[in-house]
Amino acid sequence: MKVLLLTVFLSLLLAGIFLACFIRERRSKHLGTPEQDALRPFDLEKPKIVLRK
Repeated sequence: MKVLLLTVFLSLLLAGIFLACFIRERRSKHLGTPEQDALRPFDLEKPKIVLRK
C-alpha cells in the first residue's frame, strides 16, 4: 500500500513539474523555437484574394 501511495505521489509531482515548465515556456515570448522562427516571414504577408470564375 505504501508503494502505491509513493507511486501516485511521484507521478503527480512529475506531472506538476511538467505542467509548470510547459506553462513557463509558452509564456516566454522572447524565446522561439526553430519551427516558429521558420514561419516568421509569413507574419508580414497579407493573404492574396483569388477570384474564382
